[in-house]
Amino acid sequence: MTGSHTLAPLLPGVRARITALHQADGRLYAGCVDGSVRVYALDTSAQSIEGRQDEHAPPELLETYQFGRREIHQIGVLSESKQLVILSDSVVTLYNLTNPTAKGSSTVLSQARTAHAFAITTYFAPASPAEDGVPKEGPAPSGSSSPTKVARDLLVVGCRKKVCVYGAGRVLGELWELALPHSPRVVIFPAPVYADLPGAVHLLYSPQASVILNIRGGAPGQRLATTDLPATGYPSTRAGTAVTAPAPEAGGFSALTGFGGLLKAAVIPVGTRTVGGEVLLVREDLGVFFSSEGNFTRTESLQWPAAPEAMAFANPYIYSVVPGTTSTPPMPTVQVHLAPTLARHQTMSFPAPSAGGLTVSALSVSGGGKNSRVLVVSTPTDRTLAAEGSTIWELVGSDVGEQVDELVRQGRVTDAIGLVEAVGDAELAPAQRLPHLRVLHALTQFARGDYKAALEAFVVHNVHPAKVVALYPQETISGTLAVPRDQWMTLFGAVEGARLEPLLSEDSGPKTLSPPLVVPTLARKKSTETIVSSLSSGAAPAPTGSPPPEQPTSPLLAQAPDAPFPRAAIDELIYYLSDRRQKIAGAIPNVTLPSEAGLPALSSLPAADVYALFNGPITELNPEQLLRTAQVVYTSLLKVYLIVRPSLVGSLCRIENWCDVTEVEPLLREKHRFDDLRDLYMQKQMHDKALNMLTEQAKQEDDPLDRYPPTIRYLQKLGPAHLQLIFSSSNWIFKEDPQRALQIFTADEPEVDALPRADVVSFLEKEHPDSAVAYLEHVIDLGEDGPDFHDKLAELYLARVRSKKDIEKDAALTQLLKFLNTSTQFRAYRLLSKLGPDEVFEARAVLLGRMGNHDEALKIYVYKLKDFAAAEAYCAKVYSKNPDPHGIFLHLLQLYLRPAPPNEPLVTAALGLVSRHASHLDAPSVLDLMPPLVPVGDLHDFFISALGKQRAKRNEHRIVRGLLAARKGQTDRLLVGLEVKRVRVTDQRICPQCQKRLGTSAIAVHAPKGEVTHLHCKDLFSNRLAQARA
Repeated sequence: MTGSHTLAPLLPGVRARITALHQADGRLYAGCVDGSVRVYALDTSAQSIEGRQDEHAPPELLETYQFGRREIHQIGVLSESKQLVILSDSVVTLYNLTNPTAKGSSTVLSQARTAHAFAITTYFAPASPAEDGVPKEGPAPSGSSSPTKVARDLLVVGCRKKVCVYGAGRVLGELWELALPHSPRVVIFPAPVYADLPGAVHLLYSPQASVILNIRGGAPGQRLATTDLPATGYPSTRAGTAVTAPAPEAGGFSALTGFGGLLKAAVIPVGTRTVGGEVLLVREDLGVFFSSEGNFTRTESLQWPAAPEAMAFANPYIYSVVPGTTSTPPMPTVQVHLAPTLARHQTMSFPAPSAGGLTVSALSVSGGGKNSRVLVVSTPTDRTLAAEGSTIWELVGSDVGEQVDELVRQGRVTDAIGLVEAVGDAELAPAQRLPHLRVLHALTQFARGDYKAALEAFVVHNVHPAKVVALYPQETISGTLAVPRDQWMTLFGAVEGARLEPLLSEDSGPKTLSPPLVVPTLARKKSTETIVSSLSSGAAPAPTGSPPPEQPTSPLLAQAPDAPFPRAAIDELIYYLSDRRQKIAGAIPNVTLPSEAGLPALSSLPAADVYALFNGPITELNPEQLLRTAQVVYTSLLKVYLIVRPSLVGSLCRIENWCDVTEVEPLLREKHRFDDLRDLYMQKQMHDKALNMLTEQAKQEDDPLDRYPPTIRYLQKLGPAHLQLIFSSSNWIFKEDPQRALQIFTADEPEVDALPRADVVSFLEKEHPDSAVAYLEHVIDLGEDGPDFHDKLAELYLARVRSKKDIEKDAALTQLLKFLNTSTQFRAYRLLSKLGPDEVFEARAVLLGRMGNHDEALKIYVYKLKDFAAAEAYCAKVYSKNPDPHGIFLHLLQLYLRPAPPNEPLVTAALGLVSRHASHLDAPSVLDLMPPLVPVGDLHDFFISALGKQRAKRNEHRIVRGLLAARKGQTDRLLVGLEVKRVRVTDQRICPQCQKRLGTSAIAVHAPKGEVTHLHCKDLFSNRLAQARA
């Protein structure tokens, strides 16, 4: 297999010695030794590395500008300010890009004289009214939400023992500079574009020493600072040998020249940026990778036969110009290394001139990605060929996609992976071949019986679970997703005709590869090295008798179709499905899934539609794709559990899951796992099916402990959303066992507590009134304060009194009266309106009293019920709340002695009342009510009690008056004692707490010794005294 790059002459025989090269905006700028700059138009339609042909017409020469007589060392373009940057004779000059030679179009950076090199980048800064006098309104960088940032140029110039930064301030002309101990010979930005001011720039002093320039805003003294890079302890090379710092050149820094000195004998530092802020710096014959913080980014160093003279990067390749060390005259070569693995991919030599050798004076890369154009300039060293001038070469890439496809067709997926690693996945069409090839390799591992490695690879590459499940038996696991083994490669998207395993015949390899690619392992670097060595050295095929690289090692490939599937494969499937399940559980809370009820069942979908679901991270699936993926994972996991881990089926059914009920329901019934099926119905909200199944099972049970509890527990878990289903499904239990059935509405469960109690009461009152009473009693015992439930319970009690007879009626009446006397929440007027005029006088009296109609209540007790004890008890209850001697007891006495016709006076009851409650009655009023013929002896107890009460009041008044007089005298004596105490505060008296003069401040005097402190020091000094006494 040939290399992927060729050297094609883009501009042969320029007839000028080119010393600098730069590409920008479809233009090629070539700086010459005579001080001129040639501008060519590049064909941007041929910017693809792969497929670019050598027969393209050479670039058209647009202009030639003569800027002086000195050699052009470096060229750059300020894209935002539209200026051309020229480094010549150690001076940096800015020219107008559209008309560089116009009068007044050039600006010499006078403060950046004695310059050796410069670097240019673009960054986004907050918008300002004008920049360099020109308004700027650039777009915000990709990914930035701020619309107020504009693109600006940044120019960093390495001068003699200092660095100059232009563009970091408000305008491009504002200069920031920093003195350095040595002169920067090369300046490298770690990234081509920045979202903010670049924080780090690499300054190369020599091949052994460099620093990082830190650029940040702020005060002038804090804007620029440097950080030294490590000079020792470089990572080992690919051979694994330790690397030490090379000895510095004898000439030191004074012997170095600028970038244009590639043709000179002095050694200059070389480096280039790669990706992700990484920079590759040459340390003699080593290439060391550094981050923007100055740390090593890789564990290996790149090594060349000799120190490169120039280097560039275009992802994923590192291009380096290595001087010839064996040929005479020396001929430089261009080495191409694969950046991810550091493997040397290719070495290209320049065509030898007719006389002498060649030197490479410039290397240029446009962009840095797939469409980069890599140009290199060679110049003959023989003076006789000097008139021919320099030649600009282009590194043209060739297509290797067909090579990879052919390897896959032959079943040599491991070789294809090694080839893609060496060539670079980003350069293939279609892109992203390497992940796909790794998936195909995992498929071949699965076919060989290496299930663990295969399933781990499926996890890493986010293979859709439907494709993985399709590899398993149809009868037990895959079901409608099953795919025959000879169609596995097609299922996983391989090219047409791809084989699952390679043919063992000698001529089975691809015709484009005469020696077969022997790749022992899947390790990235080893496979790459094997292919590179095969390409470069033409290694002979493996000796006869050695096994082919993908020789089947498992009897699975040859087993009969009906043979039992290996247990190891099922165990690894559990690992895979469990991992997918965890990822799905993390993604579901972030999206709103469609309802399963609104979509067709998974088992009813064509298998091709399921295979077509997105292969990628779970978090990138849309809601419907995520739901279907979850259905595949959970359904397959339940099937696997039924086969090898039945104990886990129940836990999977009890939690939230996305099993396809249509597919797993027959399996669970077949295994008689009705409890698990019930839990599955519960999770899927299929409560009708679950309750029908429970009812069928209950009819087969005779023991009440087995007949009712399963249905009761299920109904308790439904909650208010299924209230009507609870009502309809509980009727048969209420009819057979009301006490157990009531647990549906009274259990201590959050779902039961959430049921609307009013609806439950309505249902029970209509269908099961006795259960309604028990439910209301339960609700009120829980602390229900609303009057509705109390009213309803009172009404039900009243209805029970009306419906019962004899002893049962007395018990019901007692229960009603107890409730009316203890409850404070029912509304008396509502229940009173439901009572007839001649029924339940006891309840009517309680209700009238609750409404404050004491007269009517007492009349019922006295005239209707003739229950004088109940009347007195009623009065005692009212008197406890309003102790008025002219109040309720006196009113009862009036009813006794002066009743309304036709009732007769109740003198005996009245005498008993005044004798028992004389202290609660006003004596003069009682005497006024008593009939004149009542003997005084009958009132003896009343008089004794009344006179004793009056005497007690007079004695109490006398005692209180004496106590108040004594208290007043004590207070007066205490006041006199306090008034005679004085303290003297002079100008010299100080506070014992803070040691400051008291002056005229507020003071506090402390007992017993009379210490005087400031008022604000009182608490501290009091604590101090308390501690001293303790």
